[in-house]
Amino acid sequence: MNDMAFTEYRVYSFHEYIRCITQIGEQNKIEERTPPVLWSRGQMKVNWNLRPTLIRDVLLGQLKDNFANSSKRAVEEEMRKQHYIAKNYHFISKEPKSDLEWMEIMQHHGVKTRILDWSESMLHSLVFALECFFNKREYRINERLEASPCVWVLQPTEWNMEALKLLLQNRQLTDACIDSIVGASASDRSLIKDRIEYLQTEIEDYMKMSSARHLKNIFNLSSITGEFQSMDRQDLVFCLSKGELYKCLFFLLMFVYMNTRPFSLKEVLPLSIVESYHSARIQAQKGAFAIFPYYEEDSALAGAHNLGLYPDSMENMNAGNRWLHKILLCDPDKIAFEVMNAGLNVSWLYPEMPVVANAIETRRIIV
Repeated sequence: MNDMAFTEYRVYSFHEYIRCITQIGEQNKIEERTPPVLWSRGQMKVNWNLRPTLIRDVLLGQLKDNFANSSKRAVEEEMRKQHYIAKNYHFISKEPKSDLEWMEIMQHHGVKTRILDWSESMLHSLVFALECFFNKREYRINERLEASPCVWVLQPTEWNMEALKLLLQNRQLTDACIDSIVGASASDRSLIKDRIEYLQTEIEDYMKMSSARHLKNIFNLSSITGEFQSMDRQDLVFCLSKGELYKCLFFLLMFVYMNTRPFSLKEVLPLSIVESYHSARIQAQKGAFAIFPYYEEDSALAGAHNLGLYPDSMENMNAGNRWLHKILLCDPDKIAFEVMNAGLNVSWLYPEMPVVANAIETRRIIV
């Protein structure tokens, strides 16, 4: 391990990888015989940062003058979504119910989005990290020579608690959320404000679960959004002012993460979420996600990017990065051999017929 906010490990075999995961679980277990919730993400290069493709690859500034609060990335995201729906709707067996569910599908098929893939399976992420050693058709020799794979491990329930605290403690943000409620009277807004202020101090106790503790703090934003969008104004106001307390929290999450309004890096963390499986691929990969808000693209952030620094990457977010672990795979071709020997290959990740056929024909680590 090192002295960074996230912990770092080096492993030289499949056995050491499993032992490392076990160690992380033991150190962070909820209680005796109850392991923590751990998500993972495999990457071919150790220096790739934890930012989604829309933020990583679409380097656009905000609009100027009277439109300074509008991110141009919003239109980039919207136009991608519109064209993807138009040209792929007939392939979808289960119709997505929200923009986020469409983004989930787009993400898994190479379209740039503001969600970052994670997996609930440490083994699937290990195969992802080593994929270039299994797949000769997709990867060139120099990619294998230059590979420096790693697996990131995230504690999503703890990360999300930090995200909730950050949101609830921001009075300006919560006031803006309340102001967005159309049709609420002054007394309604006062009631909602009191409820949110209660959550500011009691959120940890409020979110505790006596059973199914592994479900704590991990949200399905599509479900949340769909419920609120189905309400008329009167029902929404009643729900937030007099309904279950968690409705206020959920409405705040929708306001922040399903909105194109940019926020400061100091205000908002990405949020760990689960969504419906809409394809065999997502199901096979045990897919989970972190959704990023739109961050203000100010001169300080642009200057950091120009220097090769990425404060908008999860591992550099001081409010939450202690809940990250980085496992360096230091002998990747050896580990890849051991992984294949254990019966794992890329058909675990892509259960489509051509990939399965390739796995049948090719049982060899490519170097």
